[in-house]
Amino acid sequence: MAETKIFEILDEAKELDAKMAKYKDVADQDMMMVWMDNILKLVTKLGKAEEELQERFEMLEDSLEK
Repeated sequence: MAETKIFEILDEAKELDAKMAKYKDVADQDMMMVWMDNILKLVTKLGKAEEELQERFEMLEDSLEK
């Protein structure tokens, strides 16, 4: 379900945030690039989950109109 996916994405974001906070003082450019890549992947996942929710809301609206 989309709701479960969103909570999983939020958990991944929290884990990434914790890693970034832990290693920010020793992070080099390569590590920062990996973090940026991970952030972009999370945003993409969140966008897909949002699209799924939007589709479900539209289906619900359609069924309520009938």
